[in-house]
Amino acid sequence: MNVKLRLLSVGVLFFTGQALMAQQKTKAKTDTAAVKNIEEVVLVGGIKLDPAVKLGSYTVVSKANFESTPVASIDEVLNGRVAGLTFSTNGGDPGSTNLITIRGVGSLIGTPNPLYVIDGVVVGKGSDNSQVMESWNPLASIDPNAIEKVAVLKDASATALYGARGANGVIVVTTKRGRYNQKTRFNLSTDMSVQDIAYDKQKYMNADEYLKWGGLMYVNQAYRAGQTLDMQTAIGQFATDSNYDGYTNESWQDAVQRKTSTVNTYNFSATGGGENTSFRLGGSYYQNEPLVLNSKFDRLSLNSAIDHKISDKFNLAFNANFTNVERRTYDDGGAYRNPWLTNWYIAPIYPVFNPDGTYNQTNLGNGNEDFNPVAVQNMDFMTGSIKTFVSSVNGEWQFAKGFYANSLYGIQYQSLDEKQFWHPDIADGLNYGGYVLESRTSAFDWNWNNSISFRRVLAEKHDIQAYLGMEYQEHKYYVLGAQADKLSSPLPYISFGTPDFLPSFFTREKWTQISYFSRLNYTFDSKYSFSGQMRRDGNSTLGNSKFGNFWSVAGSWNASNESFVPDFFSQLTLRANYGQIGNIPYADQWGASYNSLALISPSFLYGADTATNITQAGNQDLVWEISKQGNIGIDVGVFEGNLSASVDVYNRKTVDAIWQRQTTNTAGSLDSYFANVGTILNKGIEVTLNARPFNKGDFKWILDGNFAYNKNTVESLTNPDEITLSGTANSMRATAEGHLLGEYYTYDWAGVDPSNGDGLFWTDASHTETTNNRAQAQRVWQGISPFPKYTAGLKSEFRYKNLSLSLFFTGQFEYAVHNRWQNYILGDGSAINNQITDALYDSWTPTNTTASNPIQLPGSANPVNAAGPSTRWMRDGDHIRLKEAKISYSFGPLLKDAGIDNLTLYLRGFNLWLYTFDKSLTFDPEANSNAAGASWQGKGLYDYTSPIMRSISFGVSVDF
Repeated sequence: MNVKLRLLSVGVLFFTGQALMAQQKTKAKTDTAAVKNIEEVVLVGGIKLDPAVKLGSYTVVSKANFESTPVASIDEVLNGRVAGLTFSTNGGDPGSTNLITIRGVGSLIGTPNPLYVIDGVVVGKGSDNSQVMESWNPLASIDPNAIEKVAVLKDASATALYGARGANGVIVVTTKRGRYNQKTRFNLSTDMSVQDIAYDKQKYMNADEYLKWGGLMYVNQAYRAGQTLDMQTAIGQFATDSNYDGYTNESWQDAVQRKTSTVNTYNFSATGGGENTSFRLGGSYYQNEPLVLNSKFDRLSLNSAIDHKISDKFNLAFNANFTNVERRTYDDGGAYRNPWLTNWYIAPIYPVFNPDGTYNQTNLGNGNEDFNPVAVQNMDFMTGSIKTFVSSVNGEWQFAKGFYANSLYGIQYQSLDEKQFWHPDIADGLNYGGYVLESRTSAFDWNWNNSISFRRVLAEKHDIQAYLGMEYQEHKYYVLGAQADKLSSPLPYISFGTPDFLPSFFTREKWTQISYFSRLNYTFDSKYSFSGQMRRDGNSTLGNSKFGNFWSVAGSWNASNESFVPDFFSQLTLRANYGQIGNIPYADQWGASYNSLALISPSFLYGADTATNITQAGNQDLVWEISKQGNIGIDVGVFEGNLSASVDVYNRKTVDAIWQRQTTNTAGSLDSYFANVGTILNKGIEVTLNARPFNKGDFKWILDGNFAYNKNTVESLTNPDEITLSGTANSMRATAEGHLLGEYYTYDWAGVDPSNGDGLFWTDASHTETTNNRAQAQRVWQGISPFPKYTAGLKSEFRYKNLSLSLFFTGQFEYAVHNRWQNYILGDGSAINNQITDALYDSWTPTNTTASNPIQLPGSANPVNAAGPSTRWMRDGDHIRLKEAKISYSFGPLLKDAGIDNLTLYLRGFNLWLYTFDKSLTFDPEANSNAAGASWQGKGLYDYTSPIMRSISFGVSVDF
C-alpha cells in the first residue's frame, strides 16, 4: 500500500497536496485510485485538478484536522498547515471575522481573504454581513465535522477558472459523502473542552500598586516644582482625590468573566449506499460558553449528501447543509461596553457593588460614571440568530464516447436576526432612556454553471481534456432595521419606544457576474503536460468596461517516468505557469456594490427638514484590477517516497489597483472616489517537506513541514509622493510607493533622558539628535509591516500500533504589532486609569535614572507627549506556537463482538504554548482589530477584542 494511504488510515495528519507520491514509477506498488481521491480537487464545470498531472500550486488539508475541533470556524484550522497562508483573528469570541492572506495582500481596499467554494457553491470571501454585532464570520456557519477535505489553490493555473473572484486564492471545501455498495455505517462522537486565555502577559496594577503609582506621580510633580513630598502623604492625597473607600481591591477582569469557559461538541452521521445510490446524513451540536459573562455561541448543523447513478452514463449529486447559530456577544475595541477594556479603564480601587448590593454606577473613576461592565453584561445584551443554507445539485451526462455535459446549480441563503438592548438605568441607556435596535438581514447567492467537455486517452499515450462552459452568479443583500429609545418600560421591544421616533433603515443591493470559460489539458505518455485556460468575466459593479479577459498557461515534466532518471527518485517533476486574473476587491463587501456610480441619499438637516445629498462621486472609468501571476516549482521524492519535498517560487503583481483618489477642493463635501491608481507586488518562495524517518513495523515517525517567504510592496502609485497614514493603526502605518504594504511610518523613540526623566525622540532617521518634543521629530520608515515575511508549520507524529501522539507547531517571523491603546495602559500619567505595573516599577525617578519609561506625572502636568504613537509602542510579533497536541488510542476490532467497529479515545490541546522572541510583547501577536472591518489595515492591532483561547479537550468517537 502506498505510504500516503497508510497515513490516511491514521486519520490525524494533513496532506500537503503536492501529490508527491501520486506520480510513482509504474513499478512501484501504489493504490493510485485512492491517492487520487484524496487529493483530486473538483473545480468549475466539473474540471478536476488531477494530482498525477500536477501543474499548479495547491495544498489539500484532510478531514481529520477539522473533526471535533474547539474552534467555531473552519478557516482557523488552516493556520500553519498551508505554506504561504497567513492567518490572524479579529477575536477569540466565537463567530468573529478572521483575516487570511495567501501569498500576501494584492489589493489596497476590500478584504484580502480568498474566495470560498463549498461543494461548487461560491459563498464569497467570509465577508461580514452583520448590522448590530461587532462582526460575523459566515464561515462559522459551516460545520467542520462535515468536511471531507479543503483544497487551498494558490497560483494562476489553479485559480484562473474562478476568474475575477479568485485573484486572492481559492479555498475549495468538499463535504463528506457516502459510498456505493457499502452497508450503512454510523459514527457517534463527542468532544468536551475547557478554555482559558492562550497568551496574556499584561500585568495590571492591584489597588495597592495603583495607589502607589498615584502617589509616585504626586511626588514627581513636587520634584519637578522644586518641592519635596513624602510618599505616604502623596499616596493618601491620591487616595482621597480618587475617592478610595480604603479597602477595595477589585479584579474587574475576573468580575466580567465566568469561572470556566467550556466547549462541547456532539456529532452523529450515517453513511452507506447500494449499487446505484449512496448517501450520507449528519448532524452536530456545538456549544461554546466563552469567558465573558452571558456570552454564548450555539450551533446546530444538519447536512446531507446523495449520489445516484441514473445509468452508466448519467450521474446526479445533491448536497445540503443547514446551520442555525444562536449567539450572544458584546461590543469590542474602544467601546466602553467592551468587557475586555476593564483591565485598564476602571481602576481596582473601585468596587463592582455598593454596600447595599446594588451596582456601583457613580464611583468608578473620572469619565467612567454609569459604565459598570458587570451591570452592562447582566442587564444589556447584543444577540444574533443566524440561519444558513448551502446546497448544490450537480449532474453529469456522457452523451457520446468521450463527450460529457456537466451542470451545477448552487445556492447560499443566510438570514441574520440581530438585536441590541440598552437598559435605561445604566451606561448608554441612561442617555437614551433605554434603547432597542433590531435588524433583519438576508443574503442570497446563487450560481449556475454549465460545461461540455471532451476527455479521452488516445493510443494509451495522449491524454486530452477540453472544456467549454459558462457561469452566472447573482448576489442579493437586504437589510431592514428599526430602533427606538425613551422606552416606556425597561423591556427589549421596539413597541415600547415613545416619540419622537428614531428613523428606520433599509438596504437593498444586488450585483451579478456572467462568465465564459474554456480549458485544454494535454498529457503525453504520462511525462509532459500542458494546460491552457481562458475566462471572460462581466461584472455589474464596474463602470463602462464591465468585461475582462483572463487566462493562464501551464506546463510540467514528470521526469521520474523517463528511463534515464535513476530509480532513486520516486518522483521528479518540474512545472511552471503564468496567468493574468481579474479582481474587484470590494465586490464581496456590501455597501461597495455601486462604487462606479454617483449616488444620492436623503439626509436630515436642521431638525425635521430634509434634503438630498450627493453621497458618492462614482467613477465610470473604473476597471478591473489585473493580477499577473507566475510560478515555477519542483516536486522531488526519494527513498521510495519516504522523503519528499516541493519548492515553489512565485511572482504576483497587481496592476491598476483600486484605491481612493482625492477630489479637488472645489468639489464640495465629497473628498474622494475610487480609481485605478497603482501596482502591488508579492514575491516569495514556498517549501513543503514530508519525511518518514521510521516507517516499518509497529513504530512509525511521520514529519510534515512547510516554510514560506513573502515580500509585499507597493511598487507604484499615480502620485508617487503620496503618503497615506492609516488612522485605524493610530497613524503609525502608511501606504506609499516603494515601501512595504502597511509599513510602519512613525516617530523613533530614543528612550528616557537620565537627567530628568523626559521621553526622547530621534529628530530624524540619522539618529544623531534627540528632542523631548515629538512634534519636532520626523516620521521614519521602519522597514517592517504587520505581515510576517516568514511563516512555518511543523507536524510530528509518533505511532505505535493503535497509539498515536502528534505535535503541531506554527511560526510567524519578521513582522511588527502594537497595542492600539498603548497610551492608556502606559500613559506616563496622561490618563488616570489603571496601568500596567511597569508604570510603577520601571519608570524614571531621581533614584532610578536607568528606567525604561519616562517620569510619571499626573494629567496636564505631563509636559510632553512621550506616550503618543512612536516606535515605543511597536513590538516584534515573531513567535512559535504549539498549535495542537494530541494523543489518541483506537481499539480497532477488539470490540467487534459488541457491535462496535472501532472506538477511539483522545486527549487534545489547542494553542497550548506560545514563545515570543520579544520579551516585551505582552499580548497575542496573532490578534487583529475589527476597527478596519474586513480590510488588511486591522492586521497586527491589539484592540482588546476577545483574546485567542487555549483549550484542552477529551473526545470519544464510536463507529458501528
